[in-house]
Amino acid sequence: MALVDQKLKDAVIHLSDEIFEFSSWLTRHPEISGEEEKSCAFIVDFLQKHGFEIESPCGIPHSFKAKRKGTPRDLYPKAAVMCEYDALPGMGHGCGHSVSCGISVLTALALQEAYPELPMQIDLVGTPAEETIGGKITMVKEHVFDEYDLAIMSHLANDNSAQWPLLASNDMLITFYGKPAHASSNPWDGINAYNAAQLFSHGSDMLRQHLTPDCQFHGIITECGSVPNIVPDKAVLDYYLRSATLSGLIDLREKLENCVKGAAVATGCTYTIEQRWDTYCELFPAREACADIHKIYEELHMPYWPSQPPSGSSDLGNVDTVVPTIGMRCCCSDEFTPFHTPELEKLLYGDRGKKTLIDGTIVMAAYLALLAYQPDRLAALQKEHSAYRAQNRRED
Repeated sequence: MALVDQKLKDAVIHLSDEIFEFSSWLTRHPEISGEEEKSCAFIVDFLQKHGFEIESPCGIPHSFKAKRKGTPRDLYPKAAVMCEYDALPGMGHGCGHSVSCGISVLTALALQEAYPELPMQIDLVGTPAEETIGGKITMVKEHVFDEYDLAIMSHLANDNSAQWPLLASNDMLITFYGKPAHASSNPWDGINAYNAAQLFSHGSDMLRQHLTPDCQFHGIITECGSVPNIVPDKAVLDYYLRSATLSGLIDLREKLENCVKGAAVATGCTYTIEQRWDTYCELFPAREACADIHKIYEELHMPYWPSQPPSGSSDLGNVDTVVPTIGMRCCCSDEFTPFHTPELEKLLYGDRGKKTLIDGTIVMAAYLALLAYQPDRLAALQKEHSAYRAQNRRED
């Protein structure tokens, strides 16, 4: 039995010109993260013209929910198809959100056209500010996703894969406080905060060989003295921490905090540790979804990576703490192109951009249709997710 039937492909192709112009408008009118007022208004107006009822905002400015008018809300499973549309300073849509938003919108419209009686409610959920504050985190706290049985989105990449292997992540702003003194006349009266920063850096580097491969930390010294002849009385370090699981992230943070304490004791400094941003959670492995989506790739003769080591972090993982979440990667390039660059944005136009839109939509729409018509596959995904989250709960 085919997983991608011809009427779904036909619907995607039929609607692709309109939606490619939709995504191209977003590409041509980038708004940076947190300032997506015109982008949100454009998307909402477009969806209203296509028969959606809009709720906006949803827990954060420039967000929305779009629900098909007249559909029964309680008869079928509900899927949240997420849309990102924030851009980057100086390089527009160098992360590809304009086209990934188009994939989400085209998925919803193509499913409606191909399967008018689809036994699943497909809502579009606009999620701004991914690139800065992690807008989905606030939306999760505001219970925006609580009503859904599944959440899904695509993100452009240099390859296709069924689930983006994201790491849990948070930050540490470390400040060592010492005592100033003249570095030549009476350095013995000073307490050198720079020494504490150095000791922390060396101690944490020595820790690396004892960490599992998924654990990462990287940082810089952002402040350390003003002139060479004064003992630095303050040093500030800015670090990011990552791990494959929340529990692993908590363990890594404890180890690094011990390095801070040791450096302070050794130098006589005091210190503070601040977490400025919300913790980003990891995505669960979604092996059930991967097995299904890999079959779709194979049927379409699309190359894909069956598995990859986790890297990077996103607010998408926080949605996964409340509902099974799939973050598909959609290939947008014929050769490796770095993200967050003007070169990536160029790929969103023309034939390459339209191919990305069509390919990503066919895979996502086919997977949602599979879950709708084979509810045992959705049940298997939910069972896997529940078991994973029981072992890896968010600790607030």
